Amino acid sequence: MQSEIGIRAQVAMLFFTTLNVAVFTVAVYVVMLSPTLNVHAGYWLLFGMIASALITAPLCWLLAPRVGGKLRKKIVAERSPLAGAPSRPV
Repeated sequence: MQSEIGIRAQVAMLFFTTLNVAVFTVAVYVVMLSPTLNVHAGYWLLFGMIASALITAPLCWLLAPRVGGKLRKKIVAERSPLAGAPSRPV
């Protein structure tokens, strides 16, 4: 149970950075292209930064199990057919 939550948290953190950048970029464009919001851009960008973090965190947590299932499978290392004999004992 603990490792499943760990994998879910790691996948969610990977998605969080990417999705947070996308949502914040949209907020920056909206603020900078709107003359009424551009007057107080500092406050609106701060609000956009906080809102993007609060929106993307739960979204990534819900999205992570869909992708994390592929990571839960055990990865079996196989010998490459192109590799020669090992030079030392493995």
